[in-house]
Amino acid sequence: MTTGVISKLQDLAKINRLGNKGALADALDEAAELLTEADALIRDFPVLIFRTPGVRSVVGATESSEYAYRIGEWTRRRDAFLGKGGKR
Repeated sequence: MTTGVISKLQDLAKINRLGNKGALADALDEAAELLTEADALIRDFPVLIFRTPGVRSVVGATESSEYAYRIGEWTRRRDAFLGKGGKR
């Protein structure tokens, strides 16, 4: 669904560029870019997948450290994304 909205924003940007409305087209392109990044952040949120759901599982040091690394990387990307909101 999100990709449909993104493509519509990009199409609107193209139409506005043809109509010599560059500022509006730039704003639409920026909105499409931010929406793309937000969608990627939502879809890439790190999760732990247990081998046998519903059965007692032990999460060892390897799984814990890997998850900590992935959540750290995701948080770094999220912070960079949130920092873009204050450009204006």
